[in-house]
Amino acid sequence: MAKFLIVSIDCWRYDALSRTNPRFNTPKFDLLTRDYAFAERYFVTAPATRPSHTSLFTGLYPFEHGLLGQTYLKMFAGVAHLFDIFAKAGYSVRGFSERPDVFRFLDFAPFIGPVDPAATQQHLGSLERLCAELIEPSGPQFKFLHFWYTHGGYGLGEIPQRPDLGQLVAAGQVEEALRYYEAAVIHVLEFSLVELLRRIDLSEWAVFICGDHGEGFCGEVMAHGDRLHPNVVHVPMLAHVPGGFSFPRDRAVSAIDLFPTIAALADLPVDYRGFGQNWLEPSAASADRWVLSELDSLYGVGFLSADNLRLPEGHVTSPTAIDGEEIARYAEGIREWCLCDGRHFYRENEQTGGYVLRDLRRGDDDLVCEAPSYYRAQYRALRDRSAYQHTQAQSEAAGEAAILKERLRALGYLD
Repeated sequence: MAKFLIVSIDCWRYDALSRTNPRFNTPKFDLLTRDYAFAERYFVTAPATRPSHTSLFTGLYPFEHGLLGQTYLKMFAGVAHLFDIFAKAGYSVRGFSERPDVFRFLDFAPFIGPVDPAATQQHLGSLERLCAELIEPSGPQFKFLHFWYTHGGYGLGEIPQRPDLGQLVAAGQVEEALRYYEAAVIHVLEFSLVELLRRIDLSEWAVFICGDHGEGFCGEVMAHGDRLHPNVVHVPMLAHVPGGFSFPRDRAVSAIDLFPTIAALADLPVDYRGFGQNWLEPSAASADRWVLSELDSLYGVGFLSADNLRLPEGHVTSPTAIDGEEIARYAEGIREWCLCDGRHFYRENEQTGGYVLRDLRRGDDDLVCEAPSYYRAQYRALRDRSAYQHTQAQSEAAGEAAILKERLRALGYLD
């Protein structure tokens, strides 16, 4: 394979798609993607744009690449990513985003620019120009496109008398709130993305379309950064590979799987030792696989502040330090992890030890969990077996690491 396109749609929920939600009216998008494979059990590694994309491009969990949360500033040094790998292999490598500054300080940020440099508002930029630069007529290509229109305001900005969606959800009007969110998703799928996909020769291109995380819209979690929940970690992934392709149907798949899969499709030699599984070799994977998602808001949930955007890159000395000084903590921050096998969802708060177990098919009804130690052992095994212990040693927040270690020991994660 010599041509690759990854499309990321911010805040794209699993049920914001006609394949999973019959009321979703996107006939043009459905027609163009009718032969794309669909991953029914695809999970992201984090409910935030920065750490989730970093996992997508590195094949590593957040605890391995350094971006544990949205406001963590930079990756651990020495982590390989797809943009650099493809560039060194001679590919034309470009990324386009409706909000490129959200990737600031990340190693792959230099490869990602605006959709249209001439546009003040990127979602109004020229699709014609984007098509020409995203889909070059010839040569090996690795391209990335990130839609931001579905994030936060959901296209409601500057609309008079726009509703407060959080208040609608709190008042029990969830379906009314979802209508505005879904309108933004339909706009991206049925207008913007359709115009790009119709120009792709599917005999030449491998295409992957996914959400970077979902969105809450329920009583337990409204915004994606609030806490881990099936609505924010279970998202769509559609894929087309020339010659045919299908996702494993009997187990969970993760965003970290994209890295080894694309590397194999491109026949690129990579020194990859992560937990990602190549989707082209389903027989080599375990049927009882648990995949991990992490949330860390100890340093806040926002990133696009004026302070972050004005900060010179050389002053960022670690994921949580500027000029060697730890950045300010967020008083309401939490640290959670969850494990999913495609059927069940287990979440635990590392600070309190509180946990829930749910059947993904039954919604938010908690199941009786008689053995949380089983899930804690699965989590501990992932941490212990990671081949990237050397990257984790780069953290300069020694005090935080000591506190976390004591918490893990108190909860039985460490001996």
